[in-house]
Amino acid sequence: MSAGHDDSSSNNKHFTFTIENGVVTAYFEVENGITQQESIDSRDSFVIDGTQITHTKQSSNGPEITVYSDPEGDGSYKAISDSNGTDDDGNNDDRPGSGDRKGYQFTINENNEVVEVFEIKKGVPELKPIDDDGTEVYSVTDAGEVIRADEEPSGTEITRYSDADGDGIYHRISEEWSPSSPGAGFKITDRLDYSPSDGDDRIGVRGGEDCHGGQGADDFVIREAAHLRIGDFNSSEDKFIIFDTGLGLISREHLESFVTNIHRSDDDQDFIVDFGSTASVTLVGVASDQISWDDVSVLS
Repeated sequence: MSAGHDDSSSNNKHFTFTIENGVVTAYFEVENGITQQESIDSRDSFVIDGTQITHTKQSSNGPEITVYSDPEGDGSYKAISDSNGTDDDGNNDDRPGSGDRKGYQFTINENNEVVEVFEIKKGVPELKPIDDDGTEVYSVTDAGEVIRADEEPSGTEITRYSDADGDGIYHRISEEWSPSSPGAGFKITDRLDYSPSDGDDRIGVRGGEDCHGGQGADDFVIREAAHLRIGDFNSSEDKFIIFDTGLGLISREHLESFVTNIHRSDDDQDFIVDFGSTASVTLVGVASDQISWDDVSVLS
């Protein structure tokens, strides 16, 4: 769920809807500038609620429900919840495990320009096309870090990657948000880190990462709807789990309305909150009586 791009091509995808007299009469998938109309038949129904549209399709396996959100009100909707059990790439449940970090490889030419981007999936590099419309820009610092700037109408998201051990695989080390106007998109504009310090940190929480805080009182900032893992949240030592998704969330009660299940892991070690089948938050080692909605802050 992100107001900026995640590190996958699925975040280049959005949807538009034709609405006549309060009824959805057509909708379109837009990916990498290509628009394709989706089919609607008697099995489809739509419910419009402010900036959100809920699409229900009846299938032989029961209803498939997708929730779309347009927090900017510009007619461009993102899918924020999908009950069909797969993500935008058609993958099944992909919950990060202990020690997981999402890895990347970059092809850098003799002019110090990034010309290819690969995401490491199950040990295999998978090519990720770079947008050629100027909204996705890479640069390389003198220290060898790669910086990605994703430009959107609401602002620019800046992500830094580093190959700390020189093995050719880069990991995210930080991200920042620069709004195009005050309050647009994400609300937190301070740097979010992926590697904690001994002080009080704001830790970015993204899919594919086993996120950990440091020695101080840390905030864990959730930026997207994905399967997320927080390895060491402690209600008595840390500050908040902050939902700053840019998707138009307005309160803890609003967030709670998207919860579909709260349960323990199979080994009874972890506390898990599900938001449909494609998004969840796992709090590792947290007992059920050690977490409450008082530990949660909702910004967007």
